[in-house]
Amino acid sequence: MQQQDIPPSIRKYLAAYQMEALTPAWLELKKGSDRIISVGGSWHQYFEKKPEHHVLDDCEILQGMLPIQEDFELPHMQLKHGQYTDILAFQHDTADWLLFLNVTDHVLQLQKYQQVANELHLLKDQLHRTLGRYVGNEVASRASNGDLTFKQDGERREITTLFVDIRGFTPFNESHDAQEVMNTLNQYMDGMVTPILEKCGLIDKIMGDGAMAVFGIIPSDTNTADNAFQAAQYIQQNIKKVRRKRTQSGLPVLGVGIGIATGDAVLGILGSHERRAFTAIGKHVNLAARLESSARAGEILMDQPTLTALTTKPNCQQSTLNLKGIGQTTVYTVASAY
Repeated sequence: MQQQDIPPSIRKYLAAYQMEALTPAWLELKKGSDRIISVGGSWHQYFEKKPEHHVLDDCEILQGMLPIQEDFELPHMQLKHGQYTDILAFQHDTADWLLFLNVTDHVLQLQKYQQVANELHLLKDQLHRTLGRYVGNEVASRASNGDLTFKQDGERREITTLFVDIRGFTPFNESHDAQEVMNTLNQYMDGMVTPILEKCGLIDKIMGDGAMAVFGIIPSDTNTADNAFQAAQYIQQNIKKVRRKRTQSGLPVLGVGIGIATGDAVLGILGSHERRAFTAIGKHVNLAARLESSARAGEILMDQPTLTALTTKPNCQQSTLNLKGIGQTTVYTVASAY
């Protein structure tokens, strides 16, 4: 491949890479579409056959990303036949361009470094890992730092429980590429989990596309209901931002529903000798789960004790729901945030 063969519009991108080592290939696209005008470079490194008509026919990983609305980069994408590729998309006056760069050697080297770092981290935190084997990593971390104490045989305490779940995730999972599903799940989970931890919540468990959190175990200057409700509000605000970004990128958008309930629960450690986990057991825990199941995308549903305990009462709508296994229940709904 000769230097003069490189289109001027992508020369500046290749200048930042060792061109020959990364075996670049590029696709020139009709402006505002995924239709291929021309193909150049080492296309055989990335495609089983030379792309001829539409990019999405040969590269499913770009589903939802085309036509190009703005310049973007997809780093370290693993194609079906194993290698890792940086994909850059950018617009030009007369055409759109896709640039493929083979970064397999770089990624594998990073993975080796990460493996070494992980091994050192495991050795350093041997005590923490031993405790985590019995009660879970989050609880182990809190206990190691002195932020959490609990009795193995159970302790009764008033807590607030929050359940959160992504709406419509199952059909999304069944109809999209695994890589896109994983990227989407990580994007949404970050927006869901971070507010819980910031408001002194404890992640009891993560269940696929949802999570259960407990408030009232980790010490806090704010009451448990306030912490849980504020976390729920921040979750919905985060998801609203995620939805906006995905809409702008032409990606499918999902929402989350949240249920919150407050009451007495028994806290303790359950499980076998080989694997134990911290958990909370109580009627209101089941109620929080049922409320989450009834919440539509963007909504927060809570029970009467939670609303009563809130320092500042939100605008909400009272209703009665017939919840499975619980019966007629007074519910307070904070309207959709989307």
